[in-house]
Amino acid sequence: MTDRRTFLAIPVVALASAVVAKATSSTPASAATQQQSPQQIPQQVPQQIPQQSPVNVVRSAVRVQPGLPQLDVHYSRHVPVGVHYVSKDDPATGGCSVHGTEETEEVDVPAGAGYINLSGVRYDLIQFHFHTPSEHTFNGRHAPLEMHLVHQDATGRKLVIGVPLVEGAAGEADRILSRLPEECGEPIEVEDFNLRALLPANPSTLRYNGSLTTSPYSEGVQWFLTVPKTVTAKSIAGFRSLFPDGDSRPSQALNGRHLLADVHWSGHW
Repeated sequence: MTDRRTFLAIPVVALASAVVAKATSSTPASAATQQQSPQQIPQQVPQQIPQQSPVNVVRSAVRVQPGLPQLDVHYSRHVPVGVHYVSKDDPATGGCSVHGTEETEEVDVPAGAGYINLSGVRYDLIQFHFHTPSEHTFNGRHAPLEMHLVHQDATGRKLVIGVPLVEGAAGEADRILSRLPEECGEPIEVEDFNLRALLPANPSTLRYNGSLTTSPYSEGVQWFLTVPKTVTAKSIAGFRSLFPDGDSRPSQALNGRHLLADVHWSGHW
């Protein structure tokens, strides 16, 4: 059975910039320009300002924008999922005992079990994973964990929902976090999993354009940040024990970007 929920979404906000090429002559720039014909004047070379993730969310960068396109979420309530450790080490060199900052626990979602419609485009949920502490921060403050639900459309474009996880009552994510496979260990199957329960009841989102937070840090990712969900203290401690040095990328510069919020956004400040 697939459940349907409506979230508010973001139009793609493009940032563009240009930098002026440096003069290669020892002649002052103004004099060099006067001596050259239009065909000889060096052209300005456009360069994209980095749009990397994660970011630190501050009030001054948030813009409330009514009437954003809706994010239509369809997640199954009853689906089997598989949990495996994502290792970036070479097992032959003892990497099974080294927990790197780009490693995590990842949950594979069966094809068609979850998807999002955004402005007529379908983005399928392909996996979700966790970071500690949270990669996105609010006024410099981390949540203990952050869950990333990674979606992809037919052309490979990514849409990621970031859910801060804080200590509180048990939730569906605890069914994953309470029994995690070791690095180089066997995957763990979880039956009858409720994908719908991974998202908060409050449908408000904060969104911006960014990148993957692990190599190759590809840009063009649409990010949607939700209000927090709760998991138990035991689940938080268990995940942290696997990654005592954390598995999060530091905050990246906004570089003039704004984060768009719907009128009901009530993120934790």
